[in-house]
Amino acid sequence: MIEAVKEIGKIIIQREKKDLMEVMVEDPNANGKYKQVVTIVLEKKGNQVLFREVDREEYDSSKKMRYLYRSGAKNGPDLSPTAKLTEAQKTFTNKILGWANRVLQKNAELSPAEKEFIQSLKGELEANKDSIIEEIQKIRAEIPKKESIFITLKLRDENKEHYAGDIALFRNIFLSWVQAENEKRGEQFATCSICNQKKKVILGDGVYNFFTIDKPGFIAGGFREEAAWKNFPICVDCKQALEEGKKYLETNLSFSFAGLRYQLIPKFILGKENVAQDILDLFTDSPKLLSLKKESQDRFLGDKEEILLLLSQAQDNLTLNFLFLLKQQSAERILAFIEDVFPSHLKKIFDAKDEIDHVFQQNFTFRTIRNFFSKSDPAKRDNDLDGYFLDLVDRVFKGRPVDYDFILRFLMNKIRSSFVNDQYFGPTTIEGVMVVSFLERMKLIKMEVMAMDERLFDPLFKKYGATFETPLKRGLFLLGALTQLLLRVQYNRRESTPPFLKNLKGLRMDERDFLGLLPRVENKLQEYDSFDQGKQKLAREAAHYLLEAGNNWKMSTDEMNFYFVAGMNLLPEVIPFIYPEKSEKEKIMVEEDV
Repeated sequence: MIEAVKEIGKIIIQREKKDLMEVMVEDPNANGKYKQVVTIVLEKKGNQVLFREVDREEYDSSKKMRYLYRSGAKNGPDLSPTAKLTEAQKTFTNKILGWANRVLQKNAELSPAEKEFIQSLKGELEANKDSIIEEIQKIRAEIPKKESIFITLKLRDENKEHYAGDIALFRNIFLSWVQAENEKRGEQFATCSICNQKKKVILGDGVYNFFTIDKPGFIAGGFREEAAWKNFPICVDCKQALEEGKKYLETNLSFSFAGLRYQLIPKFILGKENVAQDILDLFTDSPKLLSLKKESQDRFLGDKEEILLLLSQAQDNLTLNFLFLLKQQSAERILAFIEDVFPSHLKKIFDAKDEIDHVFQQNFTFRTIRNFFSKSDPAKRDNDLDGYFLDLVDRVFKGRPVDYDFILRFLMNKIRSSFVNDQYFGPTTIEGVMVVSFLERMKLIKMEVMAMDERLFDPLFKKYGATFETPLKRGLFLLGALTQLLLRVQYNRRESTPPFLKNLKGLRMDERDFLGLLPRVENKLQEYDSFDQGKQKLAREAAHYLLEAGNNWKMSTDEMNFYFVAGMNLLPEVIPFIYPEKSEKEKIMVEEDV
């Protein structure tokens, strides 16, 4: 993964001819939350500085280099007098004023004039500290809490305004601190872990925070900081490319996957020279990516982007890697890393999705699956099934088998929850059938298929592939449809909750329950004088398949109830077979028992 990110960074640096400064500067609004800027305005007269005001302005992406932002130590100054606001007093003292203090303490190479200028800047900030903090607090109170702020300096000089990045001295200090950071990480002559070349290497931390050097066990050779570079030796060139690659991924190749954020990382198997230019542009052309995101419509992954659909048409000279990251304060935790997905397999996924869309006349996406793999209990505040969901996604993307019983457990948990809480569970059930049909078409679950005589409902069952290709599954399905017709009769006669629902035992019925259910349904329909020829056809077909299934069904409770509830909610598919002579309007009336 690291090598793939570095390769993207290298391409961007070469394509945009970026220098070291452009690579090192970070965008304070990279996450889209820092749209407000507080500027501490000072006036420069010679080498003296006078405080003028605290102002507010909108973030401008074209000023990224002028803001000159790069994060530093958590409780220390950043690499320039630009910082993200947390608490007004803390940020101003540690980050802005702290930056000036550090310059005077660490940068001994300053000329007398430069030193005088920094001392004047520091003195003016200290003298006006209380009023500056008060003005920052007022601005913070005026802006909605969901919007974040960063602070920077702005100097006026002969009617011109200069941001931190416009001042040569500040840029030189910035680069010297970057160099000092590298040297601090222990320069050694060794093999770079990314490019495998013998070079001067440093510790490659600070780009991805996957490990720390402040705890025993994270440092090679024992708890000796001077040996920390051995954990991740990296040359300066690779580190710069890695940083640029990470920034580019976060800004341009970060998407939402069924509510989870992921970064799409391409890996060029035979080098980028063998990748078609239009495909390469999908990863390295920021304006093209932006246009693609804005103009596209909802697609399979539940995103407003078409990039994966386009990439599914590419040749297998690259692979796609999906990095799901969860940021927790200053650390980053990998939720999942799905690697080496070939475009050809991506095409199989989209082809299966198109088949499901056609059969069900609905848009099937990974969010459909996510609906069953988010919370184990609807009452829970946070999602606790992310791991299960991402494992399933990994299996789909890699073509690895899926445990059918495991999937059914979660499908039925959701369906039962809706059923027992008197919620409309029809859409949930149909989505569950869509999930099963999709996994079967992807050949990730193996369905039993048995030879059966041709009967009335064959065209209906064939429509769903191998999903209903055993007598027991068909029998349970048709029994579910017949039961649903009874429930509708009861509801329309009583205009209240059908009393027969209690016989369904919260959709936890076993073999004995199902065998006894059919005669009870038939008897109740007769009591209501509603056991017409259509329902009799349905009952005969259900009985035929259940008898053909024999005794001692080798099927879990979840699976039996799943096929039963599928029949309940796919009743509209059954109606045309049992009332073929009626008009469409009459079929609807029969279905609703009006």
